[in-house]
Amino acid sequence: MERLSSRLSLLYSLTALFCLADLQAQVQWSNYAGNPVMDFGPSGSWDRGLAFLPAVIKSSDTLKMWYSGGAVSQSVAAAEIGYAWSLDGLDWTRYGGNPVLPKRPGEWDAGGTAGSVVIQDGDTLRMWYVGYPLGIIGPNGGSIGYATSVNGINWNRLSAPVLERGAAGEWDSELLDLGTIIKVGTSFKMWYSGGVGNFPLLAKINTGYATSIDGIQWLKHDDPSTTAAPFQFSDPVLPRGAPGSWDATRAWTAKVCATASGYELWYAGESPTTGNLQVIGYATSTDGISWTKYSGNPVLQPSGTWTNDLLPSSLMLDGGQYRMWFTGFQKTFPYAGRIGYATAPVTGIGDQRSDVASEFKLEQNYPNPFNPTTVISYHLPAGQAGLPVVSDVRLVVYDLLGREVAVLVNEKKAPGSYSVRFDATGPATGVYLYRLVAGGYLESRKMFLVR
Repeated sequence: MERLSSRLSLLYSLTALFCLADLQAQVQWSNYAGNPVMDFGPSGSWDRGLAFLPAVIKSSDTLKMWYSGGAVSQSVAAAEIGYAWSLDGLDWTRYGGNPVLPKRPGEWDAGGTAGSVVIQDGDTLRMWYVGYPLGIIGPNGGSIGYATSVNGINWNRLSAPVLERGAAGEWDSELLDLGTIIKVGTSFKMWYSGGVGNFPLLAKINTGYATSIDGIQWLKHDDPSTTAAPFQFSDPVLPRGAPGSWDATRAWTAKVCATASGYELWYAGESPTTGNLQVIGYATSTDGISWTKYSGNPVLQPSGTWTNDLLPSSLMLDGGQYRMWFTGFQKTFPYAGRIGYATAPVTGIGDQRSDVASEFKLEQNYPNPFNPTTVISYHLPAGQAGLPVVSDVRLVVYDLLGREVAVLVNEKKAPGSYSVRFDATGPATGVYLYRLVAGGYLESRKMFLVR
């Protein structure tokens, strides 16, 4: 994982978001061909109908995920939160004692615990989650609760929600959902979703903003120039688009990344122009309140046949690339939700930046030794004066006799940092070589497959 400077490490504790300073707009997303990376649980399991809304953080060499699951596909607000872990972000192992944050009969979250944000804050894991009293998203559904843990499995919850829906007549009075929470210094920033209307067909949803000094007492953003309902007590900071735009109905589930120069954000938008299907857009801000939406939105749309409806759910910068775990829904009954994966290189719109590699480089695979999968990362530099140069890239795995075992990459690539997964299910235990050839550059490294 790319390491943050010590200064940024102190400033930013991100929930599944680890972002370097001054990154350009990240809009070049590629869906993983093996999606979904988290499918339903087996027959009879607690998550046999739903596995969605992941919150992913990285701890040492392990990726940890808290996700929502349920037995009935269409009952998304009646889900509960479980735990899984992975070394590569693609193959996930579920905890056998799931769910780790179940709904609580007789409490305010008796209907479901669907959707969470988790950050590592010193020795403590902090979780904010959405609880539903009736198991419905809206109207009259959704409040945000808070819990802490030292191991990610046993959680201590506050008895009452820490953020509620707005008063009657306000823009966020009928439904509430989580987006992102970031710790900055000793305080917290939250981007949340609020709306009105029956979910899903009639709901109108925007993104709001709140701050806290302890993660428990929150103050919603309120523009003093708006004094009448629906913006009397608070205001959205990323509103849905104008009629006819791709996000005219919804702009929600925001995943925010802090950089040295401001913030960038990915969110789900929906409108009749998208067939009332959700796709993912991008926006930037200098203060986290005033946002500029990218003119080329949307930046990530469904691919393949497993989903036609997306929600950004968790995002981090890791190994020189952005990694996103998103929720993919079937739009038709039974509206099954599963978890997909996409990546974007650290390149941007317009000029290349200093975060693009200055030279070709092939990284050591990780993990190594491995069984049966490992990830190989490589970096392609920009040309003179930072101009982009497309390279013919070939990344191949060989045995020690020089025979090709697998061709991992054989295509043109723009400058940036990339990672590719090698699945060695077939080859025998032993030493293998992998070789990168790109733009006249050649480098080989050894890796060890151990059964």
